[in-house]
Amino acid sequence: MLAGQGQAPTGIPGYSLAYPPRWTAHLWPDSFADAGQLDLRAPSGSAVGIVLIPLRPHGPTLADQIARDQAYLTRATRDRVALPLGTAVRLSGTSLQETAGVTIQILYLQRGAVVYRLFSTHVAGAPEPDALARVASTLHIPVPLSGPLSTPTPPLPYPPTREVCCHCPAWGAGWGVVLTSLDGVPVYSNAGNTDNGCVAAYGLSYQCVELVQRYFALRWGYPAIWSGVYGAADMRARHPAGIVFIPNGGSPGPREGDALVFNGGTFGHVALVRSVDRPRGRIEVVEQNWSAAGETTLPIYPDNTIGLRNSLPTTYAIVGWLHSPQNASSPPTAMPRAIDSGRTHSKPRTGHEGL
Repeated sequence: MLAGQGQAPTGIPGYSLAYPPRWTAHLWPDSFADAGQLDLRAPSGSAVGIVLIPLRPHGPTLADQIARDQAYLTRATRDRVALPLGTAVRLSGTSLQETAGVTIQILYLQRGAVVYRLFSTHVAGAPEPDALARVASTLHIPVPLSGPLSTPTPPLPYPPTREVCCHCPAWGAGWGVVLTSLDGVPVYSNAGNTDNGCVAAYGLSYQCVELVQRYFALRWGYPAIWSGVYGAADMRARHPAGIVFIPNGGSPGPREGDALVFNGGTFGHVALVRSVDRPRGRIEVVEQNWSAAGETTLPIYPDNTIGLRNSLPTTYAIVGWLHSPQNASSPPTAMPRAIDSGRTHSKPRTGHEGL
């Protein structure tokens, strides 16, 4: 077993845990509780991820998170598991995405004002079917917290991401079809082609980063390509001057036209806010390279915390949102005509786009 370590800024408890040899670890610098989101991957495709959820006043409760996760599963069962740190609630089932042969387990361990949520996917026939329980049993938390937590602190910059070369396979039927739009800016399908390697006017077509760069360029005149962005999650630290990053749960809350930044997967994800429905606790987003319709809804709580988003084989946590100071009024009635970002260039690609 090898050791993994979560980061622990002021006011948030750190943690350590162990995981099987030959598994790989990806520690995202910050998440809900600013203590890191850790994703563990097995060679077989199985995975375990840990996210810390702060229990702040007017934010998501443990019951809220369990209910949302249970809605993501089919044939879900619930029981309790005894761990060295206490008793955890466990959900078990399969994804509504119906990925064949993949089972899901989620453990919730509350310590003071923080919930430690461990999300695992297990591929049928893979070794170590008890990996989640084994990892959870090694979890060590120095000091439990009590009382409300403070608003998340701004994140530190990501380390540089290595760029790799590109390739251009066939794009497939449906590529470039308009799924929906936001303020006249179309949201395109990439036909499931997550990495065609070809750079267009606003980035890799049609990845999540391409949509955000195109929208911010057309609506407010920002650069078509954001320097230093190799993965979607990089956008929270590498964005044009003037754009403000607000951590999840911070203020002001997200509004139409802001870009949500996610940790998770290999490169993270970004999406654009279409609307915020405070009475119903819902935020609607548009996006490329995830939902089939190019749009989805997420939960938002009174303290401006936006909830987790499940997707095999891991969980995506929203780190915060990007806000332009120019985004202070309703959008113009007519947006500039979008450049056809499906026309590729022969130059090397600028980097990865992410989910």
